[in-house]
Amino acid sequence: MDTLFFEKLLFEEESTTLDFKRGQYPFVNATDADKSEVLKDILGFANTWRRSEAFILIGVEDVREAKANVVGIDDKDQLHDHSLQQFVNARTNIPIRFSYEAFVFEGKQFGIIRIELQPRPIFLKSDFGRLKKNEVYVRRGSSTDPTKPADPAEIAQMGLSIVSLASIKVEFADIDREVP
Repeated sequence: MDTLFFEKLLFEEESTTLDFKRGQYPFVNATDADKSEVLKDILGFANTWRRSEAFILIGVEDVREAKANVVGIDDKDQLHDHSLQQFVNARTNIPIRFSYEAFVFEGKQFGIIRIELQPRPIFLKSDFGRLKKNEVYVRRGSSTDPTKPADPAEIAQMGLSIVSLASIKVEFADIDREVP
């Protein structure tokens, strides 16, 4: 992340490509319910239809119709990319392409999560915290509501569908055979 791009993002509204978090996500020594918040947000961005990378700026407070406030986070609260990668990708059906970086702006510390464009849908292999397995969480506008995952039509538009082969039973009738 370069300084000019970071500053440009501060003038944008939260959307399907941008989120501001005033404080760091609870992670180290956090409960599964607390950790599920960062997981939900990364999944939501990864599954959302968009034309560019998405960003979560941590240490930034949203201000409607104005430049966001840069509050920063404590250096000791920075996450480690490898820990976040292992945490997220151990729980998803396919790896999510994202990164976490510590960033300094105006003498303050920030965390930046960058989520790439990638194949979808991505979902959890098992329940975790407040999140349910096989649900496709999607960011809509400026939020990801875990009570409103993608419906089958949205999932179909993602290019793949979640279908459990064990739940499908197909019977073929032999219509060409004469019955005596």
